[in-house]
This record gives sequence, structure tokens and C-alpha cells, in this order.
Amino acid sequence: MKRLNVIVLLLLAIAVAGCGGNSTNGGTGGGQSSNQPQTAEPATSAPEATNETANETRTIEHAMGSVTLDKKPERVVVLFNGMVDISVALGVKPVGAVESWDQKPWYEFLRDQMTDVVNLGDENQPNLEAIIGLKPDLIIGTKTRHEEIYPQLSAVAPTIITEEVFDWKENLKLGAQGLYMEDEAAKMIADWDARVADFKQKAGDKLDSTTVSIIRFEKDGSARIYASGFAGTIFEELGISRPEAQRIEGKTVINLTSKEQMEQLDGGYIFDITQLKDDEPSRAQAQTDWTAHPLWSKLEGVKNGNYNKVDVVTWNLSAGVLAANKMLDDVYTYFKLN
Repeated sequence: MKRLNVIVLLLLAIAVAGCGGNSTNGGTGGGQSSNQPQTAEPATSAPEATNETANETRTIEHAMGSVTLDKKPERVVVLFNGMVDISVALGVKPVGAVESWDQKPWYEFLRDQMTDVVNLGDENQPNLEAIIGLKPDLIIGTKTRHEEIYPQLSAVAPTIITEEVFDWKENLKLGAQGLYMEDEAAKMIADWDARVADFKQKAGDKLDSTTVSIIRFEKDGSARIYASGFAGTIFEELGISRPEAQRIEGKTVINLTSKEQMEQLDGGYIFDITQLKDDEPSRAQAQTDWTAHPLWSKLEGVKNGNYNKVDVVTWNLSAGVLAANKMLDDVYTYFKLN
């Protein structure tokens, strides 16, 4: 009986070890390029990682626990738009990725780098069957979207989960750990920090008295203020604050249903990220109705000529390092600091 128990335990140990090896190194193919990153454009022509680095075992802490990788992944699946942007910036072509929120299947400014990538559907509900079929050796998701399906994802392959969708710097750092590209990510962040410092130096005292408002008009005729989010985190880093009326604890968005609330939209600069589509004329009509109202012309940002319609993709939807730099390009222009 003792001998039988020993044999059973040995068999279980071998089975567990085999499962661990399969989950970490489940992929067999390529599908990844390792390119040198640049500040605001997709990376091109970077050297491959050394064999020693690529075969390094590492344990990565993430929002849902930890994961151990035995080597640099070769078949990566990406499950939120910000990480698609980051992957392109790092020169990594995923084998599968969720589709973009607009300009489907991939944002136009990323599209050239996404040829032959399998479309895994909506970010909120990615296609699990398709993910399994891709045999990934790394999955990158985010707690905001994928907390409930994390057990299924981690059963398919080692899975890294970020804490927030829009925290692009932390997402870049965490993704780079899983992709064995920390040096490239550190260079991107250093370049970004230098741009932020340059912006602050050029803006000077103007930052102390300037406020920004980020707004969007909705299909139901209402208006929305983005009190935080991707663009909000960037303005916070630049040292540009929000109007007092928009500083509501715990609020990500503020919805306005009446034009009598118009003054809440105001700011020294008003940036409109309304997503206009030919098949959604009601959203364009809402934008027209609000901006044609007599109270609109009384807003400070409007009176000073600082109302600007901006690209919703790079100001809100893509939410990665490339989008951040493109948004900062715009801010330099609107603040006349070029």
C-alpha cells in the first residue's frame, strides 16, 4: 500500500510539472518582431534579445497575482486597446488582439503593423475559443475588463493582468516585463518624461492659471465631461488642472442632460472628443444643438477661441504610449508651444 501511494504521488508530481511546462511554453510558432522603439512612432529595426536574456526565467507580479515565464514569449495575445498600442510601439506583433473601438479592425495609425493578426472581437468579451486556438505563450489583459475571465485565461497560458485600462505608463512597464523588453520601455518613458519637462518649461506660469475641459456629446442628446481617464492623466502629469465644477470625488464622467448646466463644460481650453460617425447622425446633431445654444458662446474657452475638436482615437480610445505622444503633439500645438 505504501509503495502504491508513493507511485501515485510521483505520477501526480510528473503531471503537475508537465502542465506547468505546457502553460508557460504553449506556443510553437513565431509571430513576433523585436524592433527598436521610437518616441512617437511604431518601432523599427531593433536587435533581437540575446539568448541568455530570452531564456531567462522570471516571475512577474500583476493585478491578479503572479506568473512565471521560462523564456521570452513568441505567441502573444493582447486583450485591450492600450496594450495593442504598446505592443506596436515595442515592435511586437501579437498573434491575436481585440479589435479597436473605432476604425475597425485596427486604428488607422496602427494598422500597418497589424497585418495577419487574428481579430479576437470586443475588448469587453474576447473570443475565448479563438484564443485557445492560437496556442499563446502569453496573454495580457486588464482587471477592468477581464477580472471575471481571468481563471479561464490563465488556464490557457500564462496571463498578466494590468490594474487600469488607461494607466499607460504602468501598462507599458508591466507589458514590457512580460515581453522581455524593459530596456525599450524605460527608454520610451525617459523620452516621454523629457517631453513633459520641456512642455512645463515652455508653458511656465501659464500652467498655474490654465484649466482644461474634456467633453463629448452623446447620441441621446446629452453632454459628457471626462473628469479623469486617459487624456485626464496626461493633463494631470503636465500640471494642468480641471475647473472647480468638474472636481467631484470619485467621478470618472459627469453627464449633463440639460443645457442649463452648460457652464459645467467650461474651461480655459475645451477639448471635444465626440466620436462622429455617418451611421450615428444623432451624436453630430447633439454636438450642433449644444454648440448653437446661446449659453455656449458665453463659455470662457469658446470666447477665447480655445474650443477644439480633437481625435477621439489618440485622445481617448487607443490609450497607449503612441497615442500619448500623439496627444501631446496636439497639446503643444493648441498651447502654441511648438
